[in-house]
This record gives sequence, structure tokens and C-alpha cells, in this order.
Amino acid sequence: MQAFINPPTPSAGDPVLRICTNDRDEMGGPVCGKRGGAEIKVELEKGIEERGIDITISTINCMGYCSRGPALMLDPGTSFIFQAGPEDVPEILDIAEKLAADTKALDP
Repeated sequence: MQAFINPPTPSAGDPVLRICTNDRDEMGGPVCGKRGGAEIKVELEKGIEERGIDITISTINCMGYCSRGPALMLDPGTSFIFQAGPEDVPEILDIAEKLAADTKALDP
């Protein structure tokens, strides 16, 4: 897993974790959905609920990082996580939890 984490900025909106689940065959190459993006999303949803993390999780069809997928993007701050696997879910949840807490601290 490769993570490029930026701090959130004040009044940048609610925290969101987006994961690419694109599995379109017409892409003609590696796509995040076929590399486990959908499975990672399911595990992240479970972990977010179990931990009570105040973050929205959503899917995105393509971020243009197919060769580095599965790709995730966290906002605010426009942070990226590439080449994520199921074994990375606990660390991704830690990152999401910190982002949610930092965002809340900036916008009382």
C-alpha cells in the first residue's frame, strides 16, 4: 500500500472516503474493481460501522490510477491510497479515523 496523506483544511466539508470499484472490461487493462476494490469497500464499511467513524464511504468509477489500484481518495485534503489490499483495511481505517477527527476539530 502507498499512502499520500494531506491534512484537511478548515471548512472543507465533511470527510469522505472514495474507493474505485471500476470493473469494466472495455478498459483493456488493470482496473481497481478486478483488483479487489469492491471487496475492500465491504471491509471498510464494516470497520467504519464497528469503530463508529464519522466518515462517508462512496464508490467512484475511475480516478485514472488503474495501474496503481485499487485506488482510494480521502477528502478533505485530497489524500490518496494506492495498491490497497484487504490486509491494509485496518491501516486505512486508522487514516480515516484520524481524518474524521482532524476535520471535526477544524470545524467546531
